[in-house]
Amino acid sequence: MTEPVIVLDTATADVQADQELTPAHLENTSPATVPPTRREREAQWLACAVRAEDLTAMSLADLRIMATRMFRLLDTDDPPIKAHERYLAAVEEIEARVRREPEVDDGRDRTVFKDSAFTSRFELYLDGYLTTYLRYLIVGGQLTLRSLVEKPGFEDKGFDRLLVRHALLNAHRRRLSVVAACPEAQTFLEQNPQYRTLARIPG
Repeated sequence: MTEPVIVLDTATADVQADQELTPAHLENTSPATVPPTRREREAQWLACAVRAEDLTAMSLADLRIMATRMFRLLDTDDPPIKAHERYLAAVEEIEARVRREPEVDDGRDRTVFKDSAFTSRFELYLDGYLTTYLRYLIVGGQLTLRSLVEKPGFEDKGFDRLLVRHALLNAHRRRLSVVAACPEAQTFLEQNPQYRTLARIPG
């Protein structure tokens, strides 16, 4: 008795083998889109910030956020061209806005902030008169606010808070970290925590 002969279709067998070896969930799968890394997202944001044309149209809060993020991203390996210039422009616009704000509600002329490097102190003048000064120390890129003094006749009028704010903005513009060693600076930061990031102070 002759045994039946079975003829294998090798092409069909290969296809069936492939189907058996290939999990169903891998079929019809296209390559996944890899999301950008955090560094890539930050670089894209900084590139957009560099291209921003009219800083005067931005709110003060947005300017501060922009300056803070640009300061952090400038430490990247390859920051966009003109990133540092745009950072300085943002800081200058912030300071210009602050100077235009009513400083003291007494109807007199605006105050003037000065950095007296010779005596190592920040000074605040009103109509040419020294109202308050803040002694400081700068060592290795760190600004320590040591003590604040209000001149007689100018106590309890808000000049201390105004001077501390100017000092923190000055430190931000110069990319200095800040140590608030005097009570007035510590109180200001407690009441205005947004300046901690601006002046590189840990939260």
